[in-house]
Amino acid sequence: MDEENKTPCECPLAGYCSRHKINKNLHYHRLCQNHEGYFNAWEEGRGPGQKGKAKKPEQQKDSQPQCKFCKNTGCNGGCRNNNQLPPATEMAKNLGTATKDYIKSGLKTVSEEEIKQRLDICGDCEHYIPHSARCKLCGCFTKFKAKLKSGGCPINKW
Repeated sequence: MDEENKTPCECPLAGYCSRHKINKNLHYHRLCQNHEGYFNAWEEGRGPGQKGKAKKPEQQKDSQPQCKFCKNTGCNGGCRNNNQLPPATEMAKNLGTATKDYIKSGLKTVSEEEIKQRLDICGDCEHYIPHSARCKLCGCFTKFKAKLKSGGCPINKW
């Protein structure tokens, strides 16, 4: 997609959109920037992630969003940075298993589109640790594990 906005979208990054009052993952953010139909649906309060018909953004009150992970007002998911990684021995075992499976697969990787989809899922997960881009369940660096055809989410989200 073209990097220049094709819509009036003003958000520089994925995350909480104060205009449309929802959290937008990377895929939704790109749709909002580049697809008039999705942008207009969010403007009308009927876009993906919105519940029912909402008032136009300029008519809504400026209230702080509630975090879907910790339920605190104003948090946009940074609370997940407090997640702890598994013990080093468990992470070493997971790395060994992932490496063995990757070699057995013939060093196969997935498409860039699938990598993006997997990372969007990870970024929207309660077990993701944003500041280190790791999973608290397996300890993996998600941007590397998402590339492996043999890789998988420990709770089967992808």
